[in-house]
Amino acid sequence: MLNRFADDKTSQLVAAAVWHADGFKLLGEAKYSDALVSYNKALAIRENVLGKEHPDMADSYLGIANVCYSQGDYPRALECYNKALAIYEKVLGKEHPDTARSYNNIAIVYYAQGDYPRALECYNKALAIYEKVLGKEHPGTATSYNNIAIVYDDQGDYPRALECYNKALAIYEKVLGKEHPGTATSYNNIATVYSDQGDYPRALEYCNKDLAICEKVLGKEHPDTAMSYNNISNVYLSQGDYPRALEYHNKALAIQEKVLGKDHPDTANSYNNIGLVYKAQGDYPRALECYNKARAIREKVLGKEHPDTAMSYNNMAIVYKAQGDYPRVLEYHNKALAIREKVLGKNHKTTADTCYNLALAYNHLGNKAEALRFMAQAHDSYLKSNGADFQRTKNAAAKLAEWTKNKNFFSSFFKK
Repeated sequence: MLNRFADDKTSQLVAAAVWHADGFKLLGEAKYSDALVSYNKALAIRENVLGKEHPDMADSYLGIANVCYSQGDYPRALECYNKALAIYEKVLGKEHPDTARSYNNIAIVYYAQGDYPRALECYNKALAIYEKVLGKEHPGTATSYNNIAIVYDDQGDYPRALECYNKALAIYEKVLGKEHPGTATSYNNIATVYSDQGDYPRALEYCNKDLAICEKVLGKEHPDTAMSYNNISNVYLSQGDYPRALEYHNKALAIQEKVLGKDHPDTANSYNNIGLVYKAQGDYPRALECYNKARAIREKVLGKEHPDTAMSYNNMAIVYKAQGDYPRVLEYHNKALAIREKVLGKNHKTTADTCYNLALAYNHLGNKAEALRFMAQAHDSYLKSNGADFQRTKNAAAKLAEWTKNKNFFSSFFKK
């Protein structure tokens, strides 16, 4: 009887492992709804057989959280990541690598929400554990430095970003070698900072180092190689070299369609990137065509309320503004705003950006009441999420000051 019970438990756990593996596979294919079903089946079996505080339960929560994050459901992702963290801390201890990994995952969500202080706090907790448990020259430690650098780069603190990226690069080169994909990623990250600083020659130098490794180690048709092409293209776009930008984005798109499929989020990203180039060239019909392709893929694969879908609406609104089609500008910015407020919250930077753009559009159309309302909302959001010294906070404050001091503005405002 005991052996039969043991065999039954074993068979259930094998089934859970199969469901978990299926969830992982489906997540990689961007089949998020199906992935959630599989991960939840694995979770239910494990909870029944192992109890609520077994490390395998934490793994199931991680899988569910990863799907929710990919769908843009950040509150649910945070909930599941924190459940995994609680299990790891209790069962494995507060200084275990899996505990550090949980802090890292939580930080990623905070970063996506634009909560940089909390993101840095969690990334630094992960770094402290990795350095103590794995050592200062472990790839996990390097990854933590990379993650911290990303936040600094986004905050415009380029010296600190470069410092952390170079620490990561030194570890990867020493431990993994100069031709490892991890080393290639570090080169790309450093290139991003140089590009953000406007140092395009150095940005291209590091992008090409990244590409050379990817092509040699992973192959010319690997998704990471496609990403390298996209990164090079972005530098050319910043330089105004549109033919080369299109050349490299189209190389990336060809790889992604062949390897990942026509309905993959990365394929959508390439269409979006190509649309950016056409928009910069003033070729608005082609830009809209590419943005619509990106939007269609994102709606199909990620859902109609995903932040990337909102990005597509936002980009389309920008093109319509360039064409002077303000009714459509309002329509598409409002679509983006509805998604961003629901998924990211009212104080997220991109939500504030949408409010700012809507304020400018309403002002152009002479609707001063709505212009003031949205600009005030943008200012309040920027202030809460990034502080008074953030440039966009200052820009919104300047617009409010300009409009409230403008007698003609107020005369039309009071006539509404």
